[in-house]
Amino acid sequence: MFDEPYRWIDAIHQRRDYIAEQLDRATPVIGLSVSEGIILASFHRQNPKIYELYDRIAMGGIGHPADLETVRGILLNMAHVEGFQRSTSDVSIERLALFGLAPRLKTAFEDVSAPPIILDVLLSEVGRTQSEDRFIKVSFDGNLERSVDRMVLAPTEETAQKASDLLRDRIPRGDRTLREVVGVLSDVFLEILFTRDERGLDESGNLINPEKLAECQSRLREERQWEGVLLDRKAPARIKRLNETGDLCL
Repeated sequence: MFDEPYRWIDAIHQRRDYIAEQLDRATPVIGLSVSEGIILASFHRQNPKIYELYDRIAMGGIGHPADLETVRGILLNMAHVEGFQRSTSDVSIERLALFGLAPRLKTAFEDVSAPPIILDVLLSEVGRTQSEDRFIKVSFDGNLERSVDRMVLAPTEETAQKASDLLRDRIPRGDRTLREVVGVLSDVFLEILFTRDERGLDESGNLINPEKLAECQSRLREERQWEGVLLDRKAPARIKRLNETGDLCL
């Protein structure tokens, strides 16, 4: 179909632009390492975007809900097959990302004759200590990005950088607890999703209209639903749902 190289390259560029446009309105997923384990948090409109995959491993995703479910099924199956054929300790986000997810996303992205997979994925793996916690971000084109301590999955580089800057300023690296982190995350999402003017701030960041700020806080919870999980470092049943104050959901 695309027998000339430049036509294939042009189709790839159009495909990248189309996927980026579809992801543009997605709410970021934030992953943070704390003394109790790993927190994954976001706000979703309709469909959940954070799931347990296997024992110490969870995933978050932004994109089309059907694509998220498809990829989740692939990773779940691969994790359990790995655990059965090898051992549970052999199941890691490195293996899931390198041998399961990234090749499939790359192949799907470059096959311009088929519908694209509209999805970015954040994989997290809780370790025995906070220094052993790991994050891997897999983009819709199969590219990987690794991190320790924290990672932001966002639809654009600008949004990811803004969220990373806010987290760096408000949540220093090092030992920190679940309570210390969860109390800050809602404010971070508020600043990511609403402009300074919408929040009633002046150019210097001073609050000049509390009513606007209250309206944004209300809109955030009316238009979206909080979603948070803790990958517990010590408990046998590791993944636990959290409410917005950091309490465990029953």
